[in-house]
Amino acid sequence: MFSFLGPLIIILSLCGIIVIVLRRTSVRREAVVASAGKAWAGVKWAGARAWRWVLEIKQASKSTAVFGQNLQQTFRKATSRLPRPNLKFFLREGETALREENFVDAERKFIKVIEREPKNEEAYSALGKLYLTQKKFDDAIQTYKFLVKHFPESDSYYSSLGQACHGQKLYERAVEAYERAIELAPDNAKRYVNLGLTLEAQRHLEEAILNYRRAADMEKDNTQFLFALAGALVKKGEKEEAESVLERILVLEPTNHLAREKLMAVKGY
Repeated sequence: MFSFLGPLIIILSLCGIIVIVLRRTSVRREAVVASAGKAWAGVKWAGARAWRWVLEIKQASKSTAVFGQNLQQTFRKATSRLPRPNLKFFLREGETALREENFVDAERKFIKVIEREPKNEEAYSALGKLYLTQKKFDDAIQTYKFLVKHFPESDSYYSSLGQACHGQKLYERAVEAYERAIELAPDNAKRYVNLGLTLEAQRHLEEAILNYRRAADMEKDNTQFLFALAGALVKKGEKEEAESVLERILVLEPTNHLAREKLMAVKGY
């Protein structure tokens, strides 16, 4: 009897322990499930809020982009109605700057006109004058080459091209330019003097003297032309004619000390 009760008590004790363990495990499992459910709910709530935030940002971005586009369109419409400075304005500003010897500003104004109107004759002409004034002969040559190409009937552009070429010691090209200028305007005495100076630089004294004489005959009272003629005659050894020309200058300008000094030098005083 007692031998049977011992094992039975042990078995019942084990069953009790098992029941207690199972109950505790069940409670923990329910707690875990409950905690997981709460966590998932939190994740779903946070996800929903995040997605709503993303949508709000997208909508705000679209609104900002639309606002920016509308603002740009409004600005363009407003500025399109404003009066814009015309090309004449920039030309006048450039010419004023040139007269004031503000060469950088003058060049900027003329180039601005050319940027808007690539074949604007006035702007190129003013730019060429600017370069000649600064003795930027390479730039002047390129400018006047453009002008004589597009406006081939202008004698002044050929004459200015001749000046630029002479300044760069491109004498052959200068002679060609001056000769073309004379063909277009044969009554301009200054062109013959310029041609004579270039020929003299090439040591073609005979041809230079012919051009000086022609200029002096066209403008008989122009002492500058007479000086050029007298100088070339002295170089050639024609002293008597040089004296005559210098005396003619003194008749026109009795107080011209330079002419008197040269006359005395020619006579050997």
